[in-house]
Amino acid sequence: MRISIDTDARLLEAGDTTYPLFSPEAFRILSHQWRILGWNLGHWKTFSWMGRQILQLPDDVLRLAELMWTLRPDVIVETGVHDGGSTLLFAGLCRLRGTGRVISVDREFRPGVREAIRENAADRVAFIQGDSGSPEVADEVRQMLRPSDRVCVFLDSDHTAEHVAAELRYLSPLVGAGCYVIVADSICGDLAECPEGETEWAWNNPGKAVDEFLDSRPEFVRERPPSMFTAAADFTELSYFPGTWLRRL
Repeated sequence: MRISIDTDARLLEAGDTTYPLFSPEAFRILSHQWRILGWNLGHWKTFSWMGRQILQLPDDVLRLAELMWTLRPDVIVETGVHDGGSTLLFAGLCRLRGTGRVISVDREFRPGVREAIRENAADRVAFIQGDSGSPEVADEVRQMLRPSDRVCVFLDSDHTAEHVAAELRYLSPLVGAGCYVIVADSICGDLAECPEGETEWAWNNPGKAVDEFLDSRPEFVRERPPSMFTAAADFTELSYFPGTWLRRL
């Protein structure tokens, strides 16, 4: 699609349609393209939390923090730890509110990551090494929970549709009413044609797994938490996972 901007006339043309430049529609279109371009250039790799790399857009980090602070789950299960930035984010929120803990799952922890996390959050984090898409790991997580625990799950490991489907199958039953499963990087399908993307992402991506999951699990709904403050436009496009926040009814 051809996009052109006329700053003097304050107009944006997208295909055959013209929009006022300072309109929500123009913002949505430009945000969509900015998100793809920024991903391809590695913008998302440039952030950290407490000195550990966090592979997320700042907008997503703050939305996650808002949800966890408001919802106050007893346990946050995260899959895919990488450098530990998101682990320290979740653990820090738990410490600030005085309750809650994190269970971090990864196939193989990078050298020094667990030690760095323990140095800053040993009292809030437990580790499980294994395949987060396996029933064995799900059972191990379940054994670490109390019957009364309210659990949220953040899936950010292997982003193939098959693996995300397995994670959803085995870990979503741990999530109680009102809590969330959040599936990261569901925009992979939009990145398939990028120079740094993979062609197969057009069909092999987390969003596909979420669509199929929702078709068979009516107790979950696609519901991104609303912003705590109102605005004139919808800023959902400023996200790498705008449509894969799943709330259990």
